Amino acid sequence: MVPGDPVVAHVGSSVILSCWISPPENAEALEIRWYRHDFNNPVLLYNHRKIQDIQECFRNRSSLSLRSDQSGGLKDGDVSLRLEKLTFQDEGPFHCYASGDTEYGSREIALKITDPADPSGPWKALFVTLLICALLGLVGLILYRYRHKLTGKKAADEIKISIERERLHPDLMVTKNLKMVRNSAEYNHTDEGFPYELCTFGAQRFTSGRHYWEVDLTRDNTPPKHYWLIGVVKERSSASKHRSAVTASAGFWFLCSDGPHGFHSNTDPPVKLSLTPRPERLGVLLDYDDGQLSFYNVTERKHLLTISSRFSGSVVPLFNPGAGDEILKSWIVQNL
Repeated sequence: MVPGDPVVAHVGSSVILSCWISPPENAEALEIRWYRHDFNNPVLLYNHRKIQDIQECFRNRSSLSLRSDQSGGLKDGDVSLRLEKLTFQDEGPFHCYASGDTEYGSREIALKITDPADPSGPWKALFVTLLICALLGLVGLILYRYRHKLTGKKAADEIKISIERERLHPDLMVTKNLKMVRNSAEYNHTDEGFPYELCTFGAQRFTSGRHYWEVDLTRDNTPPKHYWLIGVVKERSSASKHRSAVTASAGFWFLCSDGPHGFHSNTDPPVKLSLTPRPERLGVLLDYDDGQLSFYNVTERKHLLTISSRFSGSVVPLFNPGAGDEILKSWIVQNL
């Protein structure tokens, strides 16, 4: 959970940005990274059981801290950040990121700095700070678990997704092992819109459970693709060149990258996203029973979008390489 309001503190004072792993687990062996705008320039980096780096402007005034007197610290999954001698430059978003061998997750907290000279500021800030600390100031870090269950059970079997050749669009080419697909050199896309008719389908069918696969969107050191469509579709649904025909009510659920037109879902209403940098590898998590389809930037380890729906009958992976880009590479599916 993330507080709806920013954490408020006075300039010159101290504050704790609370973040913890839920359900609780020992975080001593994890990588804990607090950062602002640049993932690679952390405010504080904890790894290999010790502080590895602190950004220059936060030296001697930042540390991992207990979110409350009752906290068990890192052993209980408490990865909160304490900041001292606050400046107005500290205002803005802070990202809490935790990563282990089989899991990762991140949450954002907004910090608001007030001026004690403002007559209304101290009382307002004090009230808000106390309220947030008492009720809302704890950020639950829900780690995205995509390789193994954290219950000690055996890892799920890996399933190789393949393209269903029998339903391949005539303007698409697929490799012999059915792992790569692209538009043919003869395909002439003259319409201004995205070529939805190039949708192709995975051979694997899902009627329950949780399933995860990844799609590479770059190959041989080429830039990430600008045109693609990835998701799931109700089995035996037919692709169409018209966007109005590939809706959730028609059995399609996907995220689409349409070059200069940006990223969008096919929900009603559609969700438009600004994704920077462009994903090099896209993770897809289908939770059939809970009716959720989630997308992740695997390289950046970021959640992008979750589509909620109600699935019925068999659904299969959905792919569309678009037109004019490099080849759409392989993908791997894995039950969770």
